[in-house]
Amino acid sequence: MGEVKRPRQGQGKGGASVFRGIRLKLSLVTFILVALITGASSFIVVNIMDRFMLDDLIQKGFSLGRSAATVAAYSMLNEDRLALDNLSAKLKDFQDDVKYVAVVDNDGRIIAHSRLGMSGRTLDDAEGEAFITKDDGAEVITKRQDGEAYYEFRVPVRFAEKRLGEVLLGLGLDEYVRQQAAARKKIALVSVVLLLIGAVGVFFLSAFITTPIQRLSEGVSRLARGEYAGEIRPVSRDELGELTRNFNEMARLIMEQKSGLERHARELEDAYIAIVKVIAAAIDARDPYTLGHSARVASLSRLMGERLGLGYEELKELEMACLFHDVGKIRTPDHILHKNGRLEGDEYLIMMKHPEDGAEILRLVESLHRYIPAVLHHHEWYDGSGYPAGLKGEEIPLFASIIAITDAYDAMTTSRPYRETRTKDEAIAELKDFSGTQFVPHLIDIFVEVLNTSHPHTVNSFLEG
Repeated sequence: MGEVKRPRQGQGKGGASVFRGIRLKLSLVTFILVALITGASSFIVVNIMDRFMLDDLIQKGFSLGRSAATVAAYSMLNEDRLALDNLSAKLKDFQDDVKYVAVVDNDGRIIAHSRLGMSGRTLDDAEGEAFITKDDGAEVITKRQDGEAYYEFRVPVRFAEKRLGEVLLGLGLDEYVRQQAAARKKIALVSVVLLLIGAVGVFFLSAFITTPIQRLSEGVSRLARGEYAGEIRPVSRDELGELTRNFNEMARLIMEQKSGLERHARELEDAYIAIVKVIAAAIDARDPYTLGHSARVASLSRLMGERLGLGYEELKELEMACLFHDVGKIRTPDHILHKNGRLEGDEYLIMMKHPEDGAEILRLVESLHRYIPAVLHHHEWYDGSGYPAGLKGEEIPLFASIIAITDAYDAMTTSRPYRETRTKDEAIAELKDFSGTQFVPHLIDIFVEVLNTSHPHTVNSFLEG
């Protein structure tokens, strides 16, 4: 019996030694697999982040360039060099990463430039290489100056399908490189932590490694395909479970970076809004008697919207629609816009086109389409005798009906060369006279209530612009 026991003891030792060797090998193989998965996921994440951040930068450059081209078209038609210089300087100062802004004609001659002394020179096309070209002729060119790389966005300036020239906008890459480096640093740090925890986990729990690693691999694959949702449930409370939790942490980091990109999109929308306000102010400034008109209409309309119980996003949309409501007047000739007297005949017909012109301008940018109904229909009448579509009653969009009231009130209380300014009470009386014909009756009641119950300083500040 003793001879039998001794071999069994030896086999037990040998079996344990073999088990330790297999465990070590399995741990090594598993660790290599974890390292490969972590490296692959980090590489995929870095590439996804780089692509998203570059797309965001390109979209930002085209948006700024197209907005500038829209404003520059009218100034080029009127040969208003001062307005073009002012546009170039203000857009350069508006964004820190904008290196320069220039407007050139079809012959490549620089008409306006944010850098003093560049006007009148001929554009040098020899340097740089285009790597993105849009259907409308806009393109991005990579350039380098003093060892620093940047992108030059070239957007055609058109008016009535006629090409007038180009807007050139140089966009630096410093902020893009900084954000890219920060994202890579975070991903690298998480990857290192994952590798350290993975090494401890697979060494002691190699028998339980297969299922969690498979789940991690599937999670990485879903993450690469953009299908990742939720977290992978840890199967234990030890190092292997910690490995899974750290993978979830890396996934959360990726989702946070995605949220950061969405935040950049919102910041881009804020930039749109700021440009819209500049455009609205520029349109109002064409006529000294309407200076600040759009801002006052927006303020009064917001008070009405608050009284109607509109939410934050609806109030924001209403305010933006007000700033846009006269954007079509950019196409109205000066001799009509500045006429010291009432419009007659063809003059009135031309002025009546500004809602349709405004809607046509807004159609150029998809994100601005939501403001078209208010801009297009703010001159409709409640009884259907307005323009351009002859809508009546509930057919008229709510925001258009609100703007119709505040627009009329501000026009009556603003000085005009061909009539005296009306007082608040006189303006209210006329609005009531047209309630049920031109204006929605219950909205007139709400507007009068707003004027009579709001703090006098608030209302007076709107009237004074």
